[in-house]
Amino acid sequence: MHVVSAALLTLNQTLMPGSDTTHPRTTWIACAVSLALLYASFSGSLLRPLGSHLTWMKSVPYSYSALVSAIDIIVMVALICLAARQTPATTLQQSGVLADPRQALRWMLLWLLPALLLCLAFGAYNPALQPLDVLWKGVFGPFSEELFYRGLAIAALVRLCAWRWWLACLWPALFFAIAHFAQGKDWQSALGIVAITGAGGMLFGWLFVRWRFNLWPAILLHVGLNSLFLCFDLGENALGGWLLNGMRIGVVLIAVWVTVRWFPVAKTTAR
Repeated sequence: MHVVSAALLTLNQTLMPGSDTTHPRTTWIACAVSLALLYASFSGSLLRPLGSHLTWMKSVPYSYSALVSAIDIIVMVALICLAARQTPATTLQQSGVLADPRQALRWMLLWLLPALLLCLAFGAYNPALQPLDVLWKGVFGPFSEELFYRGLAIAALVRLCAWRWWLACLWPALFFAIAHFAQGKDWQSALGIVAITGAGGMLFGWLFVRWRFNLWPAILLHVGLNSLFLCFDLGENALGGWLLNGMRIGVVLIAVWVTVRWFPVAKTTAR
């Protein structure tokens, strides 16, 4: 941990020379976020013995995934609170999950409706779809990922450690991408999935910061894309086919264009 602390202290000095990022507390906060990100990379395997003893989980799909995600979030909140000496309520407030979602919902309609029409016109409904698939993979899974990787991690790195926004987005995005590595059937597809999910992580992070630390645009875009992918036959994984990638590019262009028009100047230093 001493080596990690020294490395992050040097990184802080490089990122924001002359600022208070050299204060030991900011270094410990960066360490706390990094430790939580690292833990989440292995938490599924670490907690598997616990899941095997909870027999009821075998009859409830995605219950183990939900448990792991919940513990990941608790670990991140706890470590940030300890390092920053603040309450869980303050940490959640900084994450943007308690922000007003109404404007983000209006923004969502501008890209979701064209994407839905495109899928209805050219895509085929997924006959194997189950309600729990949509609830977890389409809604609660993306919600927990955005809260963990963007709302908690990026907010701490930018608002408490004063990291530059792009690096604060890049650092969790790397862990987010690696977490999807196992989706690939071979090295080529795995690396492609890592690249796409990493780019998605950067986009979600940019939205979070650009929307002045309102987490809902990142949540809604992640939920919308995942739900469309599940409801329609758009490919086997995140690489997808021509319809998925065409829809994805269109959605991103609309989402980014409207965001830039609505928020011409990003505020990245508010605490």
